[in-house]
Amino acid sequence: MASTRVGYPVTTEHQMHRFQFRPTILQHRLTRSIATILLATGLGLAGCDAGGDETDTRAPDDPRSVAVSNHPLAFFAARIGGDRVDVRWLVPDGVDPAAWSPNGSDLAAMQSADLILLNGATYEPWRSTASLPRERVVDTTAAIRNVLIETEEGPVHAHGPDGEHTHRGTASTTWLDPELAIAQSAAIEKALAELMPAHQDLFRSNRGVLIRELQERAAAIEQAVNTEPDRPVIFSRPVYQYLARRFRMNGETLDWDGLTPPDADALALLDETLERHPAAWMIWPEAPAEPIVEALEERGVTCVVVPIAGGPPADGDLLTAMDESAIALRRVYDFD
Repeated sequence: MASTRVGYPVTTEHQMHRFQFRPTILQHRLTRSIATILLATGLGLAGCDAGGDETDTRAPDDPRSVAVSNHPLAFFAARIGGDRVDVRWLVPDGVDPAAWSPNGSDLAAMQSADLILLNGATYEPWRSTASLPRERVVDTTAAIRNVLIETEEGPVHAHGPDGEHTHRGTASTTWLDPELAIAQSAAIEKALAELMPAHQDLFRSNRGVLIRELQERAAAIEQAVNTEPDRPVIFSRPVYQYLARRFRMNGETLDWDGLTPPDADALALLDETLERHPAAWMIWPEAPAEPIVEALEERGVTCVVVPIAGGPPADGDLLTAMDESAIALRRVYDFD
């Protein structure tokens, strides 16, 4: 299918309250671990020489094409690269990028790109069978593998029209931990600087702005959760592992489809969970169907949306989604 250019302003500031960012002991350890890995492995890139044996006749200021597998990577590439990059978004509208597999034309568009940004952490299960030029592939979590979260094997299930898939292996929504998102953006900056060294100062400056914006939103979320960090919550799907770890949330995870009303077995598991974990809130990536809301309200559980933003939000971008998350968690934790 035809690619779509994704354009984001490089220096746009999003309006919100600024909070002082106070790293926890766990945060210090994780940050030191990430920094050590980045220095030791040079960000673990699979090589970024887009030229091969052919001579590149383009001018230094001509945009370079960057193919991506999810919205956070598209957002980071566009914010860091600015008008020096042409982001290729290949996922069809309404499809969860985590459940998407590229077809022949999608792969051709990827193969012809100057860079191919992948999330890694098992986010792209199609990668093992796809033929991609290794010298242009950037696994943005390759350098932080030792802090990724391993998950238990689970059953194959379906989330709406995207078909059956599984969350076994490694938790893949890494960007929900802002520090891991910052590490992924470092891999992107490095790859862009190697591809277009004349603009490395621009990329560094743009990423500096991005880091500040991510940290501001991390601080807002942390301040909300710290109001009552032991408050029990339920995660509707196994996609919040990095958010829960980073902000030390006291959560239990179910695996509910937001479109299909829960059957007797699902409700029984919910009741069992509530007995040992009396949560008043269930966190969802998107608003569930009304019958689900009603079934939960009968048990004293309120639904709240904390976006994943694996795909482009309907209105806004990754930072907007983080702002929405902070607002939602202020409700959950009674932050005034």
